[in-house]
Amino acid sequence: MKLNGALAVAIKAERDITHIDVWDPAINAWLREAERAWRTVIDIQTALRDAPVLHASDAPLLAMLDRAVALMTSDTTHDFLVAHDRLRLVAFFRRSAAPGRMPNHVSAMLDQCHVHLSAVAQLDLYQPVCDLDDLSFELSEAWPEAC
Repeated sequence: MKLNGALAVAIKAERDITHIDVWDPAINAWLREAERAWRTVIDIQTALRDAPVLHASDAPLLAMLDRAVALMTSDTTHDFLVAHDRLRLVAFFRRSAAPGRMPNHVSAMLDQCHVHLSAVAQLDLYQPVCDLDDLSFELSEAWPEAC
């Protein structure tokens, strides 16, 4: 799946710029590389969403694509946490409730995509802006630095 390769490149590019020195002359090239990588991920997501489902094995891949889009387009902390929980639930269900129900190559692609999306969820770039309205009263009172 091209999405897995594009996600790997984008994650590496994002990690490369996380701790860079802003005075490094190569910073603009690294930023452009990261932007191109994420643009490729979004373009592949769009193409896959528009493609027809030709095989039954495409359905789980498209479901994982929906999880990727939900995770990467979350606007609030709540939406992000819901998308991340759904990602974990899909992986848990596949491993525990439905082993051997899909071809090995599809399962391997889903596993790889899950690993990449878990890494995306940890990147600062995709951490949503914390909204105090999203936090429970107890958490916002006990941990005001949460945002």
